[in-house]
Amino acid sequence: MLLGCVRAPNVPKIKQGEITLIPMVSGTATMGTSAIILTPAFQDQGTLLPDGSKTMTPIVPTIDPTYLVLPTVTPTPTIDVGTMLLRIVSPGPMSKIVSPLELIAHIAPGYTGVTRIELIGEDGAELYRRVFKTYSNIGYYTRIDEQIKFEIRGAAEIARLQISTFDSSGRLQAFNSVRLLLQAVGENEFYPANELNDRILMRYPKSGDEVSGPTLSVTGEFQPATDLPVVLELVDVTGKVLSSKFLQFSPTDGKYQQFTTSLPFEVLVKTPVRLVIRQSDDRISGLVYLFSQEIILSPK
Repeated sequence: MLLGCVRAPNVPKIKQGEITLIPMVSGTATMGTSAIILTPAFQDQGTLLPDGSKTMTPIVPTIDPTYLVLPTVTPTPTIDVGTMLLRIVSPGPMSKIVSPLELIAHIAPGYTGVTRIELIGEDGAELYRRVFKTYSNIGYYTRIDEQIKFEIRGAAEIARLQISTFDSSGRLQAFNSVRLLLQAVGENEFYPANELNDRILMRYPKSGDEVSGPTLSVTGEFQPATDLPVVLELVDVTGKVLSSKFLQFSPTDGKYQQFTTSLPFEVLVKTPVRLVIRQSDDRISGLVYLFSQEIILSPK
């Protein structure tokens, strides 16, 4: 490792008989608050040649280890970013829509299961629903293009457009939604879609990790969709909740907020579960967002 160099100044040679003595440089090389001391020294011993001169063997300065302090680097776990299980590409939040609504959504690669598209009115009434099978597309996202016809009672109302996926055990795997303003007449007015990254940026655990009891530590960053509490839970293949906890974040400001918490659990054998993080809508009954990933719990 190159710690730093100090260039030697032009030092005159000192002659003593036939032996040339070259003084070594006394100096300090710095790195942060640490210092490397080069100790002055002369080479006064060597091999005597027939003409009476001596060969010089250079002395390599030593480093006093008490002055050598290297910075300590603590590795930081990486964050899973950019892996959005479900993304509503269009329409964006609070777009003004006249029937029919044109939905474009992307489903993450490798997903196989049941997908559900729904439009929920301001009073919780279901204005539209379609359920279909999604097949795995390794290496690229599945694109959903859906034309949704709807009718509303008044001139306009708030609604929630949502898309969700279920795994082979029937558990909700992912859920995403966008709030819209539906209009009986008028013109469409579209706003940009949400960011490409998911609302949850998980540091630990990673998908597929095996964790020993009695507790599971969970660390990451979350971007709340509402000001309501967030639910963190462990769900087994039968749908049973093995452990759960409420997390309260600061008021929604569109930024990610760091969190660290733990979930106690008890299992007798290795148990595959889904680690779920979800949040409810604060205006229309139901979910606004859900993310999950599979991990394995082991006895302590």
